Amino acid sequence: MNRFLKWILAGVFLLLLASYLVFVLVNHNAVMKVDPTSIKVEVSEDVNQKNQEIENKLRHAPWQGLRFIREERTWRFYGVAGETKQIDLIQPISLVKVYYLEADGDLSFTWAATEIQFGGKPTYSLTSHAIREGQVIGVQLKGDYVAQNGVYWEDCESDYCHLAQMIDTMIVLDDQGTGLSNGFIRYGWEPPTYPAYGFLCWQIISEEESQELSLLIHQR
Repeated sequence: MNRFLKWILAGVFLLLLASYLVFVLVNHNAVMKVDPTSIKVEVSEDVNQKNQEIENKLRHAPWQGLRFIREERTWRFYGVAGETKQIDLIQPISLVKVYYLEADGDLSFTWAATEIQFGGKPTYSLTSHAIREGQVIGVQLKGDYVAQNGVYWEDCESDYCHLAQMIDTMIVLDDQGTGLSNGFIRYGWEPPTYPAYGFLCWQIISEEESQELSLLIHQR
Protein backbone atom coordinates (compact mmCIF):
# COMPACT_ATOMS: atom_id res chain seq x y z
CA MET A 1 0.00 0.00 0.00
CA ASN A 2 2.80 2.40 0.87
CA ARG A 3 4.59 1.52 -2.33
CA PHE A 4 1.42 2.24 -4.37
CA LEU A 5 1.02 5.59 -2.62
CA LYS A 6 4.62 6.50 -3.41
CA TRP A 7 4.02 5.82 -7.12
CA ILE A 8 0.94 8.06 -7.08
CA LEU A 9 2.82 10.88 -5.36
CA ALA A 10 5.72 10.51 -7.80
CA GLY A 11 3.31 10.70 -10.73
CA VAL A 12 1.63 13.81 -9.34
CA PHE A 13 5.05 15.41 -8.82
CA LEU A 14 6.14 14.70 -12.40
CA LEU A 15 2.85 16.07 -13.73
CA LEU A 16 3.25 19.28 -11.75
CA LEU A 17 6.87 19.60 -12.91
CA ALA A 18 5.86 19.17 -16.54
CA SER A 19 3.08 21.75 -16.14
CA TYR A 20 5.53 24.21 -14.60
CA LEU A 21 8.03 23.75 -17.48
CA VAL A 22 5.30 24.28 -20.09
CA PHE A 23 4.17 27.44 -18.26
CA VAL A 24 7.74 28.82 -18.18
CA LEU A 25 8.39 28.11 -21.87
CA VAL A 26 5.11 29.63 -23.05
CA ASN A 27 5.65 32.82 -21.05
CA HIS A 28 9.28 33.04 -22.19
CA ASN A 29 8.22 32.88 -25.84
CA ALA A 30 5.53 35.48 -25.21
CA VAL A 31 8.16 37.83 -23.76
CA MET A 32 10.63 37.20 -26.61
CA LYS A 33 8.02 37.42 -29.39
CA VAL A 34 8.58 40.39 -31.73
CA ASP A 35 5.72 42.10 -33.43
CA PRO A 36 6.42 41.75 -37.18
CA THR A 37 4.30 44.80 -37.91
CA SER A 38 6.83 47.09 -36.24
CA ILE A 39 9.63 45.66 -38.41
CA LYS A 40 7.66 46.26 -41.59
CA VAL A 41 6.94 49.84 -40.57
CA GLU A 42 10.62 50.53 -39.86
CA VAL A 43 11.72 49.03 -43.19
CA SER A 44 9.03 50.98 -45.05
CA GLU A 45 10.11 54.20 -43.34
CA ASP A 46 13.77 53.55 -44.30
CA VAL A 47 12.84 52.97 -47.96
CA ASN A 48 10.62 56.05 -48.07
CA GLN A 49 13.35 58.19 -46.52
CA LYS A 50 15.91 56.92 -49.05
CA ASN A 51 13.55 57.57 -51.96
CA GLN A 52 12.81 61.05 -50.65
CA GLU A 53 16.54 61.85 -50.46
CA ILE A 54 17.01 60.64 -54.05
CA GLU A 55 14.06 62.70 -55.28
CA ASN A 56 15.42 65.81 -53.59
CA LYS A 57 18.77 65.37 -55.33
CA LEU A 58 17.09 64.89 -58.70
CA ARG A 59 14.88 67.95 -58.28
CA HIS A 60 18.02 70.02 -57.70
CA ALA A 61 19.80 68.60 -60.76
CA PRO A 62 20.37 70.96 -63.74
CA TRP A 63 17.13 69.64 -65.28
CA GLN A 64 14.64 66.80 -65.03
CA GLY A 65 13.89 64.44 -67.90
CA LEU A 66 15.70 63.66 -71.13
CA ARG A 67 16.99 66.64 -73.12
CA PHE A 68 18.79 67.07 -76.45
CA ILE A 69 21.81 69.40 -76.53
CA ARG A 70 22.18 70.39 -80.15
CA GLU A 71 25.67 71.90 -79.89
CA GLU A 72 27.05 68.66 -78.43
CA ARG A 73 24.92 66.19 -80.45
CA THR A 74 23.98 64.77 -77.07
CA TRP A 75 20.93 63.32 -75.35
CA ARG A 76 21.25 63.56 -71.57
CA PHE A 77 19.27 63.00 -68.41
CA TYR A 78 20.31 63.21 -64.79
CA GLY A 79 20.09 60.39 -62.31
CA VAL A 80 21.34 59.25 -58.94
CA ALA A 81 23.73 56.30 -58.83
CA GLY A 82 22.62 53.26 -56.85
CA GLU A 83 24.03 49.79 -56.39
CA THR A 84 26.34 48.13 -58.90
CA LYS A 85 26.41 44.62 -60.35
CA GLN A 86 28.15 42.56 -63.01
CA ILE A 87 26.52 40.40 -65.65
CA ASP A 88 27.88 38.13 -68.38
CA LEU A 89 25.75 39.04 -71.38
CA ILE A 90 27.49 38.69 -74.75
CA GLN A 91 30.51 40.19 -72.95
CA PRO A 92 31.22 40.71 -69.21
CA ILE A 93 29.58 44.03 -68.36
CA SER A 94 29.52 46.14 -65.20
CA LEU A 95 26.28 48.01 -64.46
CA VAL A 96 25.09 50.74 -62.14
CA LYS A 97 21.50 51.24 -61.02
CA VAL A 98 20.31 54.72 -62.02
CA TYR A 99 17.36 56.40 -60.32
CA TYR A 100 15.58 59.09 -62.33
CA LEU A 101 12.32 61.01 -62.42
CA GLU A 102 9.66 59.96 -64.92
CA ALA A 103 7.73 62.48 -66.97
CA ASP A 104 4.97 62.55 -64.34
CA GLY A 105 7.50 63.18 -61.56
CA ASP A 106 7.47 59.66 -60.10
CA LEU A 107 10.75 58.04 -59.11
CA SER A 108 11.88 55.12 -61.23
CA PHE A 109 15.13 53.36 -62.09
CA THR A 110 16.97 51.57 -64.85
CA TRP A 111 20.47 50.18 -65.36
CA ALA A 112 23.39 51.63 -67.30
CA ALA A 113 26.67 50.04 -68.34
CA THR A 114 29.86 51.38 -66.77
CA GLU A 115 32.46 48.97 -68.17
CA ILE A 116 32.56 46.42 -70.99
CA GLN A 117 35.22 43.72 -71.23
CA PHE A 118 35.82 42.88 -74.88
CA GLY A 119 37.72 39.64 -75.36
CA GLY A 120 41.47 40.20 -75.75
CA LYS A 121 41.13 43.99 -75.46
CA PRO A 122 41.45 46.53 -72.63
CA THR A 123 38.32 47.21 -70.60
CA TYR A 124 36.12 49.81 -72.27
CA SER A 125 34.92 52.38 -69.75
CA LEU A 126 31.71 54.36 -70.20
CA THR A 127 32.37 56.57 -67.19
CA SER A 128 34.54 59.66 -66.96
CA HIS A 129 35.11 59.19 -63.22
CA ALA A 130 34.65 56.75 -60.36
CA ILE A 131 30.97 56.53 -59.40
CA ARG A 132 29.81 56.72 -55.79
CA GLU A 133 26.43 55.47 -54.65
CA GLY A 134 24.12 58.41 -54.05
CA GLN A 135 26.01 60.66 -56.48
CA VAL A 136 24.16 62.75 -59.08
CA ILE A 137 25.34 61.73 -62.54
CA GLY A 138 24.64 62.69 -66.12
CA VAL A 139 23.72 59.75 -68.35
CA GLN A 140 24.19 60.71 -71.96
CA LEU A 141 24.41 59.50 -75.53
CA LYS A 142 26.88 61.55 -77.51
CA GLY A 143 28.57 61.26 -80.89
CA ASP A 144 28.37 61.86 -84.63
CA TYR A 145 25.84 59.03 -84.82
CA VAL A 146 23.45 60.85 -82.44
CA ALA A 147 20.76 63.22 -83.75
CA GLN A 148 17.69 64.95 -82.40
CA ASN A 149 15.45 62.15 -83.65
CA GLY A 150 17.53 59.34 -82.18
CA VAL A 151 20.71 57.29 -82.31
CA TYR A 152 22.00 55.56 -85.44
CA TRP A 153 24.31 52.82 -84.18
CA GLU A 154 24.86 51.55 -87.73
CA ASP A 155 26.74 54.78 -88.54
CA CYS A 156 29.37 53.91 -85.92
CA GLU A 157 31.94 51.14 -86.55
CA SER A 158 33.41 50.70 -83.06
CA ASP A 159 33.09 47.54 -80.98
CA TYR A 160 31.20 49.62 -78.43
CA CYS A 161 28.55 50.70 -80.94
CA HIS A 162 28.10 47.19 -82.30
CA LEU A 163 27.57 45.81 -78.80
CA ALA A 164 25.32 48.72 -77.81
CA GLN A 165 23.15 48.11 -80.87
CA MET A 166 22.82 44.40 -79.99
CA ILE A 167 21.80 45.23 -76.41
CA ASP A 168 19.48 48.01 -77.58
CA THR A 169 17.57 45.62 -79.81
CA MET A 170 17.42 42.58 -77.50
CA ILE A 171 13.77 43.53 -77.21
CA VAL A 172 12.23 45.30 -80.21
CA LEU A 173 9.52 47.68 -79.00
CA ASP A 174 7.43 47.98 -82.17
CA ASP A 175 7.11 46.79 -85.76
CA GLN A 176 9.55 49.52 -86.85
CA GLY A 177 12.42 47.82 -85.05
CA THR A 178 12.68 50.55 -82.40
CA GLY A 179 15.22 49.67 -79.71
CA LEU A 180 15.54 50.82 -76.11
CA SER A 181 17.46 54.04 -76.74
CA ASN A 182 15.28 55.30 -79.57
CA GLY A 183 12.13 54.28 -77.72
CA PHE A 184 13.32 56.39 -74.80
CA ILE A 185 14.36 59.33 -76.99
CA ARG A 186 11.47 59.42 -79.46
CA TYR A 187 8.50 58.25 -77.44
CA GLY A 188 9.51 58.48 -73.79
CA TRP A 189 9.25 54.71 -73.30
CA GLU A 190 11.01 53.93 -70.06
CA PRO A 191 14.07 51.65 -70.17
CA PRO A 192 13.78 48.25 -68.44
CA THR A 193 14.23 47.85 -64.70
CA TYR A 194 15.58 44.30 -65.16
CA PRO A 195 18.96 44.03 -66.97
CA ALA A 196 18.06 40.76 -68.71
CA TYR A 197 15.56 42.77 -70.79
CA GLY A 198 18.19 45.36 -71.71
CA PHE A 199 19.94 48.41 -70.29
CA LEU A 200 21.44 51.68 -71.46
CA CYS A 201 24.89 51.64 -73.06
CA TRP A 202 25.26 55.39 -72.66
CA GLN A 203 28.16 57.43 -71.32
CA ILE A 204 28.18 58.60 -67.71
CA ILE A 205 29.63 61.91 -66.53
CA SER A 206 29.55 63.78 -63.24
CA GLU A 207 27.09 66.60 -62.61
CA GLU A 208 30.01 69.03 -62.24
CA GLU A 209 31.49 67.93 -65.56
CA SER A 210 28.19 68.45 -67.37
CA GLN A 211 27.88 71.96 -65.95
CA GLU A 212 31.42 72.79 -67.13
CA LEU A 213 30.56 71.58 -70.64
CA SER A 214 27.39 73.69 -70.69
CA LEU A 215 29.36 76.73 -69.57
CA LEU A 216 31.91 76.28 -72.36
CA ILE A 217 29.14 76.02 -74.96
CA HIS A 218 27.45 79.20 -73.75
CA GLN A 219 30.78 81.05 -73.92
CA ARG A 220 31.29 80.24 -77.57
